[in-house]
Amino acid sequence: MKELRIAAAIRTAIEDHAAECYPDECCGVIVAAPHGEEARRITNVQNERHARDPQQFPRNARIAYTMGPEIAPILIDAERGRIRLRAFYHSHPEHEAYFSEEDRAAALAGWDEPSYPNTAQIVMSVREGAVRYAKAFAWDATLRDFVEIPLVIE
Repeated sequence: MKELRIAAAIRTAIEDHAAECYPDECCGVIVAAPHGEEARRITNVQNERHARDPQQFPRNARIAYTMGPEIAPILIDAERGRIRLRAFYHSHPEHEAYFSEEDRAAALAGWDEPSYPNTAQIVMSVREGAVRYAKAFAWDATLRDFVEIPLVIE
């Protein structure tokens, strides 16, 4: 993937989601569905995991995310060809928009390549409740890593 193109309305939708979730991280997915492209919000369940077992999950939702149960039917629809996954997205409150080691580990889910190698990753920097900028990242099979790609707003 050389670049990620998204509609201005999609950018607005994911930025609104990030601002609403602040000071916690938001997460979601952009899909191409039969009726058009859309951003689908996913609940960040990181605080619940942290509260239940802080030793196993030492990070809270201000610095981490775990996608909630809404992601399962989306992934099933993608695997059945009903929709196409375009990008996963999340925010970094009071931090830069970079693809962290934790982000990489989550995308790889314990394997040496991502489950969805043709799906981009968008990270938004949120400062004082407002999105400052976003960056897109894609899997590079040659480098075996995620690399920054242009994020083009149409």
